[in-house]
Amino acid sequence: MCSYNFIQKLADIQYSLSKNIIEQDSFKNVRTVAGADVSFEKDDCAVAAAVVVDLDDLTVIDSKTIEVKLLFPYISGFLGFREADAVISVLMKLNNEFDVLMVNGHGIMHPRGFGLASHVGLLMDMPTIGIAKRLIKGNYKYKGDNSLKTVEFMNKSMGACNRQKCISVGHKISLKTAVDIVRETSIFKMPEPLRQAHILATNTMKDKIK
Repeated sequence: MCSYNFIQKLADIQYSLSKNIIEQDSFKNVRTVAGADVSFEKDDCAVAAAVVVDLDDLTVIDSKTIEVKLLFPYISGFLGFREADAVISVLMKLNNEFDVLMVNGHGIMHPRGFGLASHVGLLMDMPTIGIAKRLIKGNYKYKGDNSLKTVEFMNKSMGACNRQKCISVGHKISLKTAVDIVRETSIFKMPEPLRQAHILATNTMKDKIK
């Protein structure tokens, strides 16, 4: 059981690091997009997977997995402290470079503006998009009539959501570009780089525990 003081220290770190997040495009062209995901069992043994796809035809041009032990406990809102090292470690194993990274977790659409995608993006100093299945609880407002609605918190646009996914800036990218890239790479509910990474992580974990 984590103490209140410990949780508050983690929150303070997130608040502090969130000030370094850049919400503007830091690139001109996007040719390749990576996706990263982590699959784990109850004993905290995990498989981290990363996949790189070509933006033109969404074919997989590189993929890697690693087995890791998640040493940090699961605490809602602090996923970056638990999974960032695993995500970065598997990305470092890739043979191909990539222009933008998608992470299975929130970016700035987070109670302290610093979810897993921002955590990874800042540590790697690269354009990163956060994609999650649902919002963390908060006083969000929704704007827009389209199926993909803009999400606001304290009069600031934090991301965009529909019934299938929530998209937010991780680091070094604008919300508009993040949404455009997600749309361009989506064949199914989740964008292809992240979907492929999830499949790879899940299947590798299943083979591991047989």
